[in-house]
Amino acid sequence: MKDAQTNPSLVLFIPVSSTSGSGEYVRSLIIAKSILQQWPKTDVHFILNENSKYINDCPYEVHSCKNSPTKDTPRVNSIIRQLQPDLVIFDASGRAKQFKEAKKVGAKVAFLSQRNKKRKRGLKLNRLFNIDIHWVAQPDFCIKPLGFLQRCKVKFFNKSLPKNIGSVFIPPSGNNQEYILNKLNLLGESFFVFSSGSGGTYVGDKLAADIYYQAACEFYRQTKIKCVVVFGSNYPKNIEHQYEDVICLRSIENEYFISLINSAHACVVSAGDTLLQCIALNKPSVAVALSSDQRTRLKFCLTKNLVIKAELTSENINEQALLLVDKHGDERVRILSGMQGIPKKNALETIISDINNVIFNNEV
Repeated sequence: MKDAQTNPSLVLFIPVSSTSGSGEYVRSLIIAKSILQQWPKTDVHFILNENSKYINDCPYEVHSCKNSPTKDTPRVNSIIRQLQPDLVIFDASGRAKQFKEAKKVGAKVAFLSQRNKKRKRGLKLNRLFNIDIHWVAQPDFCIKPLGFLQRCKVKFFNKSLPKNIGSVFIPPSGNNQEYILNKLNLLGESFFVFSSGSGGTYVGDKLAADIYYQAACEFYRQTKIKCVVVFGSNYPKNIEHQYEDVICLRSIENEYFISLINSAHACVVSAGDTLLQCIALNKPSVAVALSSDQRTRLKFCLTKNLVIKAELTSENINEQALLLVDKHGDERVRILSGMQGIPKKNALETIISDINNVIFNNEV
């Protein structure tokens, strides 16, 4: 990247890659697109699990491994040696040996964590020495501050502190909103979005996406308000359409998904990244925690009056969603009021700025 206009660099993305979730992969796609907008000649590569459902849909050069990359160090390190990348971005993934291999070939290394456990892992000495940039995909209010000893360790070794950048997404644009609303025959602020995430999450023997769909159908039956249900790219079954005004999508590109959220009256989501996106866009939402880290995130958001909590039953999800129908309802007003006190960050701007600094100026 010494001359971005004439010498395209090579950036290698290594996200967590599984058969159930896709959040890290989607986040990496978003970052890759922003990098190419800033440095159009960049050569982008991904390492992905060969069993992931999205591997054939990736628009960039893909190198496969037998499992999630974190569990296949020999393969990952072989690819790193082969490609000799200028920058490697590990999204919630990576072994210490992989970080070390990236540095050995002269690459800059960025690590993206999203919860306290992963952040702590990035601060271990065998990783800390080999990380140039550490982003945390959480807003300040959703993660505990670094401890005193952690700060001292980072300062002693003259490394950069992990930086809370918030949720990573492409900000909505008027053109994207107009396109997606016209395509789905929707009017702004007149519909609800239902999304459980990647679509492959089971709770017991039930898919969370199926429960969200059932809730959307019940919600529509009671309110006659249009709903858009995004099942997720990992949803393993055929999608059946029960009502014309309950619009079903298997997947949708992030910029259009964000535009849907931004245009909706309210959303029903999991307590994953989409919840943080709703908060960043000042969009009232109902959220269900589908995993342990989501329960922690939801707890933080509830203390700030930023969301309504629901249990994973179609009846309870529908019951909570009904609280957001009235534009002047108490719950909706409470959430919107809570959102006014949350500082807004543009995570992509921070990422691009940091990459520019560490690659061109050798500092963050």
